[in-house]
Amino acid sequence: MKQLTDLSQQKGDGGGAPSVWVVTLGFNNAQDTIECLTSLSASQGVSIQLLFTDNNSSDDSVARVLAEMPAAHVIQTGANLGFARGFNVGLDYCLRQGADYVFMINNDTVVAPDCIARLLEVAQAQPQAGMLVPKIFYHDHPKIIWSAGSRFRRMPPAIIMRKTQGDDDGRFDAEPDLDYTTTCALMLSRAFLERVGLLDRDYFILYDDYDWSIRAREQGFGIRLVPEAHLWHKVSKSSGVGTRSPFFWTHYGRSTAFFFRKHARYKWLTGPVHFGYLLARIVAEGKAFGLRPFLRGWREGRRAERHDPPYPLRGETHPYTVVRG
Repeated sequence: MKQLTDLSQQKGDGGGAPSVWVVTLGFNNAQDTIECLTSLSASQGVSIQLLFTDNNSSDDSVARVLAEMPAAHVIQTGANLGFARGFNVGLDYCLRQGADYVFMINNDTVVAPDCIARLLEVAQAQPQAGMLVPKIFYHDHPKIIWSAGSRFRRMPPAIIMRKTQGDDDGRFDAEPDLDYTTTCALMLSRAFLERVGLLDRDYFILYDDYDWSIRAREQGFGIRLVPEAHLWHKVSKSSGVGTRSPFFWTHYGRSTAFFFRKHARYKWLTGPVHFGYLLARIVAEGKAFGLRPFLRGWREGRRAERHDPPYPLRGETHPYTVVRG
């Protein structure tokens, strides 16, 4: 692994060290948030500002962050806005505070001390790579990759995460350029956010990552894996993925419909073949209980009003309350 460069004194666009903000979004699971922020606060080789955006948690998340993480900024959305709109609030706040780079990260993760510095080093060296992606390992199996970015598979048509069944063997290191990426953890530049825009607010959960990846490429930005940057993910504690939750399956169907409508020109990902594959996969995986709410959400998404993705610094995000700035 190459030597880590100390970036805390390097020059940003304003002539001083680059302003690097880290934002995580919380909806309950206070202990996960504390563990995530604690690991982030131990970052090496780069100076960061931490932001916790609370998505209307019903537990003691805000109180614990205020008490246990005194250096963290804290804002509240006042409602459960979902993933995309909730993170948009935090991303917008960071840019308003002068961020040159923003690292967005799920709260059910922990990072290696050099993770952010390694992402930032590549972000500064390769500004055309608008989305910088770390290697994400399973928290319970810390050498097995959960995601090293994603690729498009033509048949059956799907976007597939690059992962391993066993320990990381370096197979993805030689192919850093990506088609897609999860939004679990991303380093983003100010230029990227101002040009491409924020996450599409029509996705409550799911498909926001595919949508953003397509928009990034359409605006000339690449998506790049940084193999030396590592973190560990506890994997989908809050969304209900794979459960019997009608809430999850309804939003899965709704987001699928929005994605199909917005990117219809990508026939292999938005046409009847792909839709049939999705339904068949739900049944094949023993989750037929999700079909009815999925189809209900699909119908809702087909009829619902579409919105353009919001842009930062224009007053297009949901209002929030600054608890500690």
